[in-house]
Amino acid sequence: MNFLELAKARYSVRSFKKDPIEEEKLSALLETARLAPSACNGQPYHVTVCTGKSASAVAKAVGGMGMNKFAVDAPVLLVIS
Repeated sequence: MNFLELAKARYSVRSFKKDPIEEEKLSALLETARLAPSACNGQPYHVTVCTGKSASAVAKAVGGMGMNKFAVDAPVLLVIS
């Protein structure tokens, strides 16, 4: 699949199971992000994993102005700064 096909086939998930995510899957995702290329390998970002009450607080914060209301059901939120 080339990028154009991938872009046309993409979709946004708006419904989440409240089940916790397996640690192995989350670790694999974070390791993949850590290895992703960045300009001069500077990796000018930080990923914060939010679960439980932290995830609820982040979901509330990003739900302002009527956007991202679906985030309240996500069991894990990744904040990239």
